[in-house]
Amino acid sequence: MRITQKTLYDYGELLPEICQASKDENLEFLLLLIAAKTDIERAYASQCNNYSVLVICFEDEPDDYKIVPHDYQL
Repeated sequence: MRITQKTLYDYGELLPEICQASKDENLEFLLLLIAAKTDIERAYASQCNNYSVLVICFEDEPDDYKIVPHDYQL
């Protein structure tokens, strides 16, 4: 379970990233970003812009994400 990459996406960057993932035909990553965007919207509603998504890519396991406030540091 070795982490290969961590990427932090602001809420506002998720829609362009979703569009790019759909063009790249990366279904697994596309579904992960859609789930993350939906979770932020359900949990924080009008305060979505104050949160980001930390996407964690693993070498031998499915990618994962965490919702983090903007004051989070890697």
